[in-house]
Amino acid sequence: MTEEEIRHKLEENEHTTIKCVCDMLLNYEGKIRTYLADFVASLCSVDKDSMFSENNSLDVAQARWLFWYAYRYMTNETYEKIGKLSGELYGKTFTKVGVASSVNKMYNLIEQQPIWRKRWTIIKRIIKLQNEIVFEPQVPIAITIPKNVELTIKKE
Repeated sequence: MTEEEIRHKLEENEHTTIKCVCDMLLNYEGKIRTYLADFVASLCSVDKDSMFSENNSLDVAQARWLFWYAYRYMTNETYEKIGKLSGELYGKTFTKVGVASSVNKMYNLIEQQPIWRKRWTIIKRIIKLQNEIVFEPQVPIAITIPKNVELTIKKE
């Protein structure tokens, strides 16, 4: 192989490696959203799919509000992105105003009604437990990259 061919091959490997890592992280984020939606639906005794459908019955809407409230707490995502991600998962469009209003309504319910405060306490404990177990691994993660590839990792 010529030097040019080697350089080209390394550039292809760099792109493939970065794309693979990004795909893994996106897939993981999607699973977390799905698990959270499953848990919230179960806790609120509603069907998960109905939480993100045209069904606007009060119990279903409040479960959706709790999901958004918990997801915002867990990720600190913008209301716009939460609406977009929810829409992508379930084929419905949720506006940032709608998500923000729903999160605010859920905040008020948690403050005023013991059942919602109890549900929120349970979800918050699960999120904190998950963060301790899943998001802060005890074992270092190793990624092999070519020598001439620069990689920046930010720890939060």
